Amino acid sequence: MTPVTGAELASDLQLVGIKLLVFGIVVAVAYGIGRVTGIVLGRVASRLGGDALMRQTVVGRALQKSGYNAYSFTHALTLWVIFIAGILSALETLSIAYVTTSVTAFLDYLPILVSALLILVVGVIVSDWVGELIKKSTSTEVREVFYLSLIGDGTKAILYFVTITIVLSRLGVNVSILDIIAQAFAWAVAIAVGVAAGLVVGWVMKDKVKGWLQSNWS
Repeated sequence: MTPVTGAELASDLQLVGIKLLVFGIVVAVAYGIGRVTGIVLGRVASRLGGDALMRQTVVGRALQKSGYNAYSFTHALTLWVIFIAGILSALETLSIAYVTTSVTAFLDYLPILVSALLILVVGVIVSDWVGELIKKSTSTEVREVFYLSLIGDGTKAILYFVTITIVLSRLGVNVSILDIIAQAFAWAVAIAVGVAAGLVVGWVMKDKVKGWLQSNWS
């Protein structure tokens, strides 16, 4: 075994030091970018009515009870996504074979993971909005007559299932059976919403039609 000379040791230590310096710089830059981007997107989410939207969804209300609002949640989510991506990118600069391979694979998968998360968030928000719209778009009398509260909750649950199925499919999980069920549920939701809308419109319009007939044929 060839002994390591002082010059070689010094060169190796210098190389390690440079790599650690680059690692620290990349992490610091990623944190700065994440913080600034988080502030910008947080303000945008707040000005676009994110707080009101959160109050209309189950997940949003749970987040608000935990102390989050549209600004702080968007800021924290953006910061951590960019910061974690920065740490993983910084690990690649260390040129450690096993670490580099694992990090590269994860970074390739990261866009899929982020898109799945966005689909989940948007899907939950839309599911809650549709369910609440069915439940609260009419008077209490109409809701009780046509069981719209029950229909709204059922629609919300079905849309949750469809959303989760789409997310799992996006993540590469085999959801062939769930996909078939989700399609059936999607048709069920469409039919239920259509029937509910027709019943509500008929109930609301019946008195107006009756009054119009009486005024024109009496």
